[in-house]
Parts: sequence; C-alpha cells; structure tokens
Amino acid sequence: MRFIHIADVHYGAIPDRGKPWSETRALEIKETFKDMLQLVERSRVDLLLIAGDLFHAPATDQDLMELDYLLGKLTKARTVIIAGNHDYIGEGSPLERFRFRSKTIYLPKGKVSNVYLKDLNTCITGYSYPTYEVKENVFLGVTPAKPGAINILLAHGGDEKHIPFNKAELKNAGFDYVALGHIHKPDILADNLMAYSGALEPIDHNDIGKRGYIFGEIGTTNKIVFKQFNKRSYYNLGLEINTDCTNEMIIDTLTAGIEKLGKDNIYRVLLRGRKSNSLKIDLRSLEKHYSIYEVVENVYRDYDIEQLLIENKGNLIGRYIETYIDKTDDEKCKKALHYGVEAILASGNR
Repeated sequence: MRFIHIADVHYGAIPDRGKPWSETRALEIKETFKDMLQLVERSRVDLLLIAGDLFHAPATDQDLMELDYLLGKLTKARTVIIAGNHDYIGEGSPLERFRFRSKTIYLPKGKVSNVYLKDLNTCITGYSYPTYEVKENVFLGVTPAKPGAINILLAHGGDEKHIPFNKAELKNAGFDYVALGHIHKPDILADNLMAYSGALEPIDHNDIGKRGYIFGEIGTTNKIVFKQFNKRSYYNLGLEINTDCTNEMIIDTLTAGIEKLGKDNIYRVLLRGRKSNSLKIDLRSLEKHYSIYEVVENVYRDYDIEQLLIENKGNLIGRYIETYIDKTDDEKCKKALHYGVEAILASGNR
C-alpha cells in the first residue's frame, strides 16, 4: 500500500501581511496544494493522508465545496483527513453536515475513531479537534483497531496545549505508520514508522528551510521518505562584517549569498561584527530586488575607547567605560562596552 502524507497546508493563509509578496504567497499556498493533488494522481498512490490544519481557519461551506471538487479529480487515491487546531470542527461547523462526493473521509471531532478501507485492508485511526486547544492526551493507550490489517494513526499536536502525546508511546503502540501534523518542520522521528511531514509551504518567517511531504510504502517492508515540494523557502542569511567593509561590499556579498540560495526565497539578513565609525549600512537597493523580511544588525562601531575615556572622564560615558575597560578580553564584555557607548552617544545623555 502506497501513500502520501501531508499536513499544515494552511489553505487560505496570507503570510507576512503588509509585505510586497504577501498576496503572492497566499496564492502559492493554494497552488502548491493543487500541485500536490496532481502529484498524488500521477503517482497512483492508494492513500492521501492529511494530518490536520488543511485550512488556516475552520472550514466554511465554500471551502468544503472547493475541496470536494479538487479531491474529486483523484481517480485512484482515497483521502483521509483530520481537523487540526486551526481548522477545528466547532459547534455548527459545515463539516458536521457536509457530504463529500469525492472519495474523502473526515474523521469526526472530539473522539478517537477509525475507518477501515476493506479493499486496501487498511485501518486509519485519528482524532479531529473540536476546539482550538485540546490539552488532554487523547491518544493515551491507543492501539491499532484492526489486527491483521495495515494500521495507520493520524495525529495532530505534540505540545502542552495541543494533544500532548508521548512520542515514544505512539512509536511503540503497534501502528504500521504514525502520520503527524502540527509541527511545520519535517521530522522523521522513527525510521519508516513515524514522522511529521511538516508544512507543504512555509507559513511565516519562523518556518526556516525546506518544506514538503512524506512518501510511504507499507508491505513486506516499510519505507518512508521526505521529499521537498515548496515553491520557496525562508532563510536566515548571516554576514560577519569588519571595519574594512563598505556598504557596497556588504550589498555585493549578500547578493551573492541570495543568488546562491535562490533569488525567489525570503530572507532575514543577520549582520554581526564591527563596523567603522563612519559606515552607515543602507540595504534599500537589496530590498528593492529581493524579498527581505527584516534586517537585524548586531553590529557595533569601532570606537577609540581610550580616547573616549580621556574626553569623557567623570561623565556618564566615562563612568560606563570605566566599568568595562579592564574586561575587554571577555568578548561579551567587549560587546557590552561598545553597544553601551553607542546607545549613550545616540541618546545625547553624557
């Protein structure tokens, strides 16, 4: 039996609101999900497993109609879905009355339940959220429901507010595969047995690195593998600068790094080190050509500390320098000295 496991699609999300690429990213999230369904069809897998947060918010009637239409294009694969914390099935949810025409099964809210697919001899156990938070470990003591069949567990959570299940217990519960959602970073927790697929696309700037899906096969031997699928990624791009650096040198170095990692990706630029007293860092030309989420400067000016002490003996700057002047062999103290001096000079309080 062959399957694809995805989670945390967050269909309908608008990442990085206020940024120039925000609306484009919202469209890309939808396009990537549709691309995934095309892959499911081409791959001729038996099952598509969606481990929660398919939608960014509780599903509306229109959401479900659109989903049913898209999943109806799958000619072979069945789809089994659980609701996560973002798309929980609340009171009066359309999911409580919606009838799918496609080969789609949403497991019910508020209880651990299962569905047996006789033609695949496969039983899927799972739990759909009835509220945004579920602080109870609803999977405590869970075991496969159909001995002799392929048994799969669909679970969304893993932190104290969202089903705080014990990963070791789930690993040893006897399932042939445990398909997890909620954590956006892909993570194979047990070889060929248990994994977070991660999000299909990064949802915000905290989702650093590759995103995608799990392809799996259960038979005489089990196999699961993560495959990247996202259109673009978020990266932290760090640069150590020194007193010889010019603004154009910094821009050229960052540009080379961006071109190497991919110009369509989204970057947080992290600058650290020392800069000359006269250097003003201006990265607007970089931000014009690339998607720069933010620039973080952990940089201090290269002041002549001894000369500053002579010029400011007895005032606030002088007293501050005297606190650290004998501790500059310690890198943390050295940075504290330079950052503190810069802050005092900027404030105008001497």
